[in-house]
Amino acid sequence: MARRSLRLGCLLLLAVTALACGNSENKPDSSASGTDSGSQVVSAAALQSSALAAADTFTKASLMSRTTTLSDDYFAGRDNGSPGGIAAREWLVADLKKLKLAPAAQSGYDQPFDKGANVCARVPGSDPTVSHEVVLIGAHYDHLGTAGVKGSQCKAKKGSKDLICNGAIDNAAGVSVAISVVHALANSTHPPRRTLILCLFDAEEDGLLGSRYFVDKAPLAPLDSIVAMLSVDNVGSEIFPGEMSSFATDVEFSDTLRAAVKTANKASGYNTWPVSSFFVGQEGGGRSDHLPFREAGVPVLFIGSGSSAEYHTTADELGAINQNKLLQIARHTAVLVATIANAKGKPDFIKTPKPHIDDALAMASLADTVISQPKALGLNDAQLSVVKGFRKDLQKWIDKPPETDAEWATYQSLIKAIVAAVYTFAK
Repeated sequence: MARRSLRLGCLLLLAVTALACGNSENKPDSSASGTDSGSQVVSAAALQSSALAAADTFTKASLMSRTTTLSDDYFAGRDNGSPGGIAAREWLVADLKKLKLAPAAQSGYDQPFDKGANVCARVPGSDPTVSHEVVLIGAHYDHLGTAGVKGSQCKAKKGSKDLICNGAIDNAAGVSVAISVVHALANSTHPPRRTLILCLFDAEEDGLLGSRYFVDKAPLAPLDSIVAMLSVDNVGSEIFPGEMSSFATDVEFSDTLRAAVKTANKASGYNTWPVSSFFVGQEGGGRSDHLPFREAGVPVLFIGSGSSAEYHTTADELGAINQNKLLQIARHTAVLVATIANAKGKPDFIKTPKPHIDDALAMASLADTVISQPKALGLNDAQLSVVKGFRKDLQKWIDKPPETDAEWATYQSLIKAIVAAVYTFAK
């Protein structure tokens, strides 16, 4: 994923940013129902039960097997257009064929463009009344190649002779989760009502080129039929040791998707924080393949665990993955995708987002973790004091939630200022 690495200290500071309150929000419609291949009505409860059963088929071994292959030295860092990148694409096509996932286009799985090729598959929706609508699950399979090559973003770890950025976390693990989720739901007792499209994007690291090509030049479904797009990117990492939660950004653009994340949290038992796009360190949140879709008016979620110390370095290897966390993310993502694909209505899209309290709630939880173990996380007394100060400021909003537009503006300015401070500290 194209985003700056966060050192532990900075993430600790980020942790500080969170506290808040609750306000009203749209909730996913739980009255959804569909039809199976025999045209029998399938209840919402049966659809959710089917999704949970599909999620339970995942194992650490199955998720790590695909991750291990894609992050092998054989693919030399999967740089788009390189022999290793082309070999990775060919392996993915063979994998999708083995799983009997149908190609998304009549021409096949490949969607070539001038700097690479996307790989896409399709699972038809089970309910004829909404099967023309699409939930798109994306994950980029390219990475950075090798350190020392002109123009490469790959950074060799000091003292290491290894020059290959294998990208186990970024984004072999994300590809593994995306493929596993789509395959499991396709083979569940009651497959999703809406059509699923799986797209493994190329050239994300060069500026989201594969996803931009899909959106701007060759969408494999009409963009107005894509009810939601989820980008699974940089999952299974720990922003600091022991942190098990993950994040779903861009929820300020869809109250429905923000509520869907919470629904999946409750159903799966795993916590993913619904947060705003600027959590990635820049206004607008352009750090993964969801961005071109959001700019086209498609509701999106960016599913990620945050950047660890191994980000964009040769240390991004299998050992950097928390396998328990990866398994939980895969299960949560399966339930989340099914929640959206089976809902009675389509997600909303908010063109002019407003602040929401979930940003503060996520940061508060992280802050509490940081404050509880400052020495283990490398914080000195001055840094810890800053964290506690931010938390105190945010506590005021918890005790008395924003009510007026002016108060919400003041609240969000504080949140954004803390995020900006975190990324400044990380440089």
